[in-house]
Amino acid sequence: MKQKISFGTVAKFVWKYYKRRPWAIVLIIFSMVIQAGLELALPYYMGEVTDRIAETSIQDPQFAFWHAFELLLIVAAVGASFHILNKATHSFYDWYVKCPAMRDSAIDVFSTVQRFSSDWHNNSFAGAIVTKIKRGMYSVEKFGDSFYDHFIRVSILMTGILIFLTIKWPLMGLLFAIGSTVYITVSIWMAIRFIAPQGRRWVKSDSKLGAQLADSVTGNATVKTFAKEGKEDKIFVKTTQSWMLKLFHLYVRFNSVGAFQNLVMTMVKISLFTLAVFLWSEGEATVGDFAFVVGIYALLSGHLRQIGDRVRETQRAANDMEEMVEYSLTHLQVADEPGAKPIKVKGGKIELKKVRFRYPGQKEWVYKNFSLTIQPGEKIALVGHSGGGKSTFVKLIQRLYDIDAGEILIDDQNVAKVTQQSLRESIALVPQDPILFHRTLLENISYGAKKATKKQILEAAKKAHVEEFIDTLPKKYNTLVGERGVKLSGGQRQRIAIARAMLSPASILILDEATSSLDSISEKYIQEALAVLQKNKTTIIIAHRLSTIKSADRILVLNGGKVVEEGKHSQLLKKKGKYAELWDHQVGGFM
Repeated sequence: MKQKISFGTVAKFVWKYYKRRPWAIVLIIFSMVIQAGLELALPYYMGEVTDRIAETSIQDPQFAFWHAFELLLIVAAVGASFHILNKATHSFYDWYVKCPAMRDSAIDVFSTVQRFSSDWHNNSFAGAIVTKIKRGMYSVEKFGDSFYDHFIRVSILMTGILIFLTIKWPLMGLLFAIGSTVYITVSIWMAIRFIAPQGRRWVKSDSKLGAQLADSVTGNATVKTFAKEGKEDKIFVKTTQSWMLKLFHLYVRFNSVGAFQNLVMTMVKISLFTLAVFLWSEGEATVGDFAFVVGIYALLSGHLRQIGDRVRETQRAANDMEEMVEYSLTHLQVADEPGAKPIKVKGGKIELKKVRFRYPGQKEWVYKNFSLTIQPGEKIALVGHSGGGKSTFVKLIQRLYDIDAGEILIDDQNVAKVTQQSLRESIALVPQDPILFHRTLLENISYGAKKATKKQILEAAKKAHVEEFIDTLPKKYNTLVGERGVKLSGGQRQRIAIARAMLSPASILILDEATSSLDSISEKYIQEALAVLQKNKTTIIIAHRLSTIKSADRILVLNGGKVVEEGKHSQLLKKKGKYAELWDHQVGGFM
């Protein structure tokens, strides 16, 4: 169920990473207090300069000049000190707080998403996931700059201004407090109620745009096969048009809020200046005091206008982060139990006891009361029509899904009570359609090994007949294979998957149509390599080509989530049952 992420939830998420360096936060706030004092000193000294000129310029212009010049030197020193300290603090903040927070948040969310269940990933667009995490990472920067940097800075400065004005002119202090409060309160209210809803609509559209773009680019081979570039163009135009309209409406709301904020600022300016002139006419303020008020307003308006902008930017950053925050708060669909320990596999005995399972959101049961025992070192084959439960059997052993009832044991250890990492490290898999990373051949071959020397990698490649095509490549083992391995043929990808399995120390081996993409000559060599690989391993073979499993210790025919036949190849042929029917279909087809 989709969680509702509030502004407060986003703020807590960002603060979790900012507070990891509390000493840096304390130093930054201390620096902000000093900077606020320096900022207030600038209009104060400019007011003093104005008074000196007004009071003495007529009687002694020379003295007025030098006295004003001394004060201007102080103004210059204060201004330089402020800018140096401000830039130094920003650099310190960027290096010690903001950049690490961006990095750590992205790492944590990526780590969480990586551990979401296979079902979750199967139902999610990879492009949308990438867009959400990347957009969220940059929004941590925007949110932090706006909320924790600028809001704290302005709050400190406004507190100083309020104290100063209240002490000198209580009425002006009250006016300043009312005007600032109205401006900030209305800005926040409009951001939450007026901007946020449209911001969420745009974020959703932006994620859809990223998903559509990734889906079309990833499937470019299919696009070219059917000459559907024009169709993809139309889909993308429609998606980007919707994205643009939502972004335009968001900008309209930004501009509307900005116009209202400028109106409030104009009212505050007129009120402060009018009051200052009134105080001067009553003899309670000097010309220099009026100059000071003008300077205070210039300082205040810049920061308040920035607050208005930052309120909008903060809300937009919060919207951009909502999906990333949602990922961080989502419970793992398949999680390790508290205190789960690594599995210890020696023999590789596998037992399924009264297993009940159906896929999430599905009504039909794959297994209702399924039991099976595979002895250590036994080589079994799973055959049958599609939908019979063969692939599900393999997924449940790997605990890619949690079962609804029953137990799955490996060497008498319940797979639900051990760590998933240790479980999957104990199982070597050669899939029907291996997916490779856009990395070098060397990295792809050694991916499943904890530690493997160059010599061991080359030996595995040789046994899997990978070196036969690697030697023809200019960069040999340093060749990049393309996204998902698209630069290689299906047979070449499958050989790499076999080489991976050869480097794995796992006691359990799963071959999911491991030779389906090989030509007959290559298959002969690979079968020899697989025979070596299967020694002393419990082996599960999923096969549609029945000729590849004749030597299995036991063949299980699955249909409707049940074992309807089992035995050796010759025994099952004699039974004239389901297996014999499948065999006849294949042999007859070849004949």
